[in-house]
Amino acid sequence: MNDLHLVRGMYDDPPPPSEKAVAAARARMLDQDDSARPRPRRRWRIPAGVLAAATAAAVVAGVTLATDDPARPRTGVEATPHTLSPRGMMLAAASQAERQQQGPYWYTHQRTGFAALARGRTGGYVVEERDETFTWTGRTPGDGESFYGRAFAGKPQTSADADAWRAAGSPSHWTVRSSGVSRTVTTKSGAWQVDDPNDQGGGTFDIGGVGQFTYQELQELPTDPGALRTLLCEGSVKLAAGRSGAPRHCDGPGRVLDQVFSVLKDTPVPPKVRAGLMRLITDYPGVQRLGTVTDPLGRPAVGLAAPFESADGRGTIRREVLFDQRTGQVLGSRDIQLQPGADSEKWQVPGRMLDYWLVLDSGWSNAEPALPD
Repeated sequence: MNDLHLVRGMYDDPPPPSEKAVAAARARMLDQDDSARPRPRRRWRIPAGVLAAATAAAVVAGVTLATDDPARPRTGVEATPHTLSPRGMMLAAASQAERQQQGPYWYTHQRTGFAALARGRTGGYVVEERDETFTWTGRTPGDGESFYGRAFAGKPQTSADADAWRAAGSPSHWTVRSSGVSRTVTTKSGAWQVDDPNDQGGGTFDIGGVGQFTYQELQELPTDPGALRTLLCEGSVKLAAGRSGAPRHCDGPGRVLDQVFSVLKDTPVPPKVRAGLMRLITDYPGVQRLGTVTDPLGRPAVGLAAPFESADGRGTIRREVLFDQRTGQVLGSRDIQLQPGADSEKWQVPGRMLDYWLVLDSGWSNAEPALPD
C-alpha cells in the first residue's frame, strides 16, 4: 500500500445485577442524547436506584491496539504522520486500520470516566468517577468467554481541581451525586470481579443496535461506507436463530458517529470493514474533523465530532471520537460541554469534559487473554 492510499484511504427485592448488566445499564443512563444511539457508557457497578432508572444494552468485544505481549500479535506497520489536512489524517488512519491482524481470541480492556462535583466539607471541586472492564471472547463456539469489571481509582479532574483537593487535605474519598443518587468515590482501585465466565461460550459477537453475528458473518460484512451505513441504520436488529428485533435507526450525524464508535471499540469486525466505517464517518455530513488532538490519557490522536442537545436539560454537548493516526486504532470518545442548559450545574461550563470512554488495549490474541493488572 503506497502513501497515496494512506491519505485516501447491556414480591422481594431483586438480586443484585451482574457486573455486565450494570455496565450496560450505566451506559444507557448516562447517554441522554436525543440524537445519538443509547451507547454503553459509564460505570459497571452502580446502586440499584440508578440501575432502576436505566435500561440495559447488549455489548461484547472491541478494537485492536498494539501490545508488548508476544501472545497478542502486534498491529500493522505504523505510518509516519506527514502534514495532512484533518480529512487526510482520518483517511490515513483508516488505511492503517486495514493492516490490523486477527487471531483466535478477541479481548478489550476499557476505562470510563464520569465527572461529578465532590460534595461535603472537603469537596467543592470536580472529580472523575472511573471504572474498568475487560472482556474476552473466543472466535469459535467452545473457545470460551468472560467479562470482568472493577472500580478504578478516582481522581480530581483538572490541575485546578487537584489544587483544591490538596487544599482540602487530600481526602481519600468523596461523595458525589447524579440522577438523584449519592455514591462514594475513592482514590484506590478495587479488585477485578468476574461475571458470566463460560468455558463453552464464544463464537458470537454483538453489534449494539444492529444484531448478533458469528465470526464468519462478521467476515462477510460490507466494506463500502454507503453499504455500512445501511447495515447500521436500516432494517431490523438481527437476533439469534434468524429472528428479527426492533428497527435499526441512526437519526443525524451524532448517532451515526456514535454507532460507528460502538462497533469499533466492541466488535471484532475485519480490518477492511473497520476502515470502511472510519471512512464513512470521516465524510459524513455534519461530522466535524478536528485534526490533531490529545485524548484524556495524553495520547496523540486525530478526532471527529458531532454536537447534540442533551435530553436531560444539560444543554449542547459535543461528542468526540478519537483515533491513533499511526495505527488506525480507535482510542476512545469523550463528551465536552459546549453550551450549558437550564439544568446544568455551575461547574458544567463550556469546555468542561463531562465523561469519556477509552480503549486501553484491545485486539486479537493467540492464547486465552490474561486479566490486566
